[in-house]
Amino acid sequence: MRSYPKVQRCKSAFVLMKIVLYLLFSLGAACSVKAQNFGLRILTVSDSSQITSEMQLFDSLFYQCIQDYGKKDISSLFTANASNVSKTHPITVLNFITGIDVPLNYVFPFKLVKSISVNDSISIIQLDMGWMQLALPLNRNQKKLMRFESLNNFGLRKFEYKNLVIYSTEEVKRRDAVKAYSRIVVASKEIGVNLKKFNAKTYTMYSANSIAEAYAYVGGLQNASFFYPGSRYGGMGDPYNNVILSGISTPIHVHELLHFVIDFPCNLFINEGLASYYGGISSGNYETNIKSVLGIVAENDIHTFQGLYNLQISNASFNSVRGLYVLSAYLLNRVKKDFGLKEYQLFIRICKTDQEMINSLKALYKLNSEQAVFNYFFQISESG
Repeated sequence: MRSYPKVQRCKSAFVLMKIVLYLLFSLGAACSVKAQNFGLRILTVSDSSQITSEMQLFDSLFYQCIQDYGKKDISSLFTANASNVSKTHPITVLNFITGIDVPLNYVFPFKLVKSISVNDSISIIQLDMGWMQLALPLNRNQKKLMRFESLNNFGLRKFEYKNLVIYSTEEVKRRDAVKAYSRIVVASKEIGVNLKKFNAKTYTMYSANSIAEAYAYVGGLQNASFFYPGSRYGGMGDPYNNVILSGISTPIHVHELLHFVIDFPCNLFINEGLASYYGGISSGNYETNIKSVLGIVAENDIHTFQGLYNLQISNASFNSVRGLYVLSAYLLNRVKKDFGLKEYQLFIRICKTDQEMINSLKALYKLNSEQAVFNYFFQISESG
């Protein structure tokens, strides 16, 4: 998701921050659990009896896949994929992992959990990466890997509307799609974006009643440790394959679709603010939780935007209601009301970095410091 940095679109679920924490504090111990490779190139197993010819084939293919992932065309390792599937990033689940510049097996274990035979030619290999589990099919006859989604293992229904394809266990009504698209049109007009590029691509959405269920539809099995206990609802976007995971009470996640609509570079705070302001947060809006979020900010004595980023990692209550998104949407609404649509459109395009955002707000509101800006918007006195 490309004038807008790909890494930021994946940050919407805070995957990067959670992975970094996990690597720093947990992964070292996880890698030392009782498992051996017995000559395998990437997999570890509990004992040598798990090493079958099938597993050796999978190990060889998966090793090459991970070594070249994101760097080279690895489509030859997979059975025929749809034309819109990335040749360098074909596995949706792995595309939510960002900020790692070495092959993933250098930082994550890939321990074999089990192999499940689907039919005479296909098996699903279940791997434990410590912080989550990954399911990846193997076509034994073709001696190739497969994308998990291609099996439709959950018997999902398919619904199509314009350039959106939705897979869900529930029926998706056309009126919901019409309503979602009308919100996208309204947002595009207010932020000054032409929808031509957005409409030229096909977007695939896996819709469920929770984000964990939607994650499973693309082969992300329990337990994914970056989901906070209170974060049952939410969404994620894969910028390489235009895939969206939607785990909210309504079938179409407008917030995540808007990340694909925004075609200009802006910092995380503004980008998530725009998606939240026009597309909602989970299935609600920023106004629902603004008072409680401001209360959390006050309780934790936060006076800077960096403080908010830190709070989203350290405070489960703030994270579970997407406090950062609530505040960013709240700020955008204030700017639009105070200065009008033309100045608002200029402002969101200036904010390529946090510092540019802060400087612009200081100039607009004639304030002399980041703390003054922060306190002005989020109703905290200078004394704290």
